[in-house]
Amino acid sequence: MIELFAGIRAFSLAAKWLGGIETVEAVEINPYCNEKMRKHYPDVSTHDDIRTYSPQIRADVIVGGSPCQDMSQSGKKAGIKGDRSRLWYEMLRVINEVKPRFVVWENVRGSVSAGGLKEVLRGLHKSGYHFDVEIIKASEVGAPHQRERVFVVAYAHGTVQAPQGEVFQSWSEQIRPQIERAKSFGIWQGSQLPDNGVSHGIPDRLSGLSALGNAIVPQCAAIALMRVQYLAAIAVKP
Repeated sequence: MIELFAGIRAFSLAAKWLGGIETVEAVEINPYCNEKMRKHYPDVSTHDDIRTYSPQIRADVIVGGSPCQDMSQSGKKAGIKGDRSRLWYEMLRVINEVKPRFVVWENVRGSVSAGGLKEVLRGLHKSGYHFDVEIIKASEVGAPHQRERVFVVAYAHGTVQAPQGEVFQSWSEQIRPQIERAKSFGIWQGSQLPDNGVSHGIPDRLSGLSALGNAIVPQCAAIALMRVQYLAAIAVKP
């Protein structure tokens, strides 16, 4: 897995919980996040700017939540072509360079009304991907806040095929048991996040709080990766 806009590495943590998915490269511009996360993921190659990032390894999965500020209800509402949210196109560039079998894109609920989701799906379709879309609330996995997020799980054309005699399941059919499984991880169970300088008095507390505020709840990331694992299980061998 390559994790773009990695932040606190929510997808990497979710992958560790689930097993079977290894992060090989990460891209994140925030120096605080990179400093802290290198301690927890020392073997993961980290690049600090997606605009100059050139993947050095092939990957089965690319995940990322491109900046949401221009699509958030509390933001400038400039849409996906705004100064920050346009970095989605850099993610699409990386997808086209790597050609992974699976892609996960995450963003705020406002991306639906702002047209960002439509543009993302258009780009994925042109790049040869089918996709599922679900909206997941952090509160559904036990968090004390709503934090609705749009998740797109995309898979390359011709990648998956239901076993003979079985029906290909939609994500909507799977998501309720996936949410229940994600709850079992607990909000901080197995998480390194309390050690990142937020809860132990390490300097730069505000940077830590900001990093967590920008992050998705790892349990929600796990739900999207469960869908990837299902698709991988029925994937046609490359």
